[in-house]
Amino acid sequence: MRIGIFGGTFDPVHMGHLILAEQCRTQAALDEVWFVPSHSPPHKGGHVTRFEQRCEMLELATAGHPAFRVSRIESELPEPSYTARTLEVLHARHPEHEFHLLLGSDCLPDLPGWYEPRRVIAQAGLIVVPRPGVMLWTAKRLAAALGLPEEAVRVQFVACPMIEIASRELRRALHDGLSIRYLVPRAVEEYVRERKLYAAG
Repeated sequence: MRIGIFGGTFDPVHMGHLILAEQCRTQAALDEVWFVPSHSPPHKGGHVTRFEQRCEMLELATAGHPAFRVSRIESELPEPSYTARTLEVLHARHPEHEFHLLLGSDCLPDLPGWYEPRRVIAQAGLIVVPRPGVMLWTAKRLAAALGLPEEAVRVQFVACPMIEIASRELRRALHDGLSIRYLVPRAVEEYVRERKLYAAG
């Protein structure tokens, strides 16, 4: 099967994440999209909500979609969480699948600075959603930055409605006592409210 891997902190998951995943699934002909929350994000400073709570919010958000699933694989791997390691374990466990990373175009210029980026490219195709105001990196440019032949980099671009929601802004709104209704699934909103996640004090 063709599997989309959607990694991130998801703190919290929001409607923008779900719209991106669904558009990538349909336009790139993916059989499933696996949401892979980072257990120990290497580039996130400060507090991150507990891994299990972020997983539970993702499960609430994706419930009822037969092609969406949540993977806790990064909780089993060494810290910090690196995409190259995650993909390696996924390939070992699921050799029958073909994996593709879901990314915003703003991530492509950063990819050469990732942990072992050549291993990432060797193990997954890239399904890229253009971002407003961000120059698109072609497969040729990314390959050059990685010192690889162009044919080694598999990039597919997907059109997606631009839903400008940021998890950090949702956390700030909740801290300030503001509403996040319609920005996150209703079940996630209730989960956050009941547990007072992100609330002041």
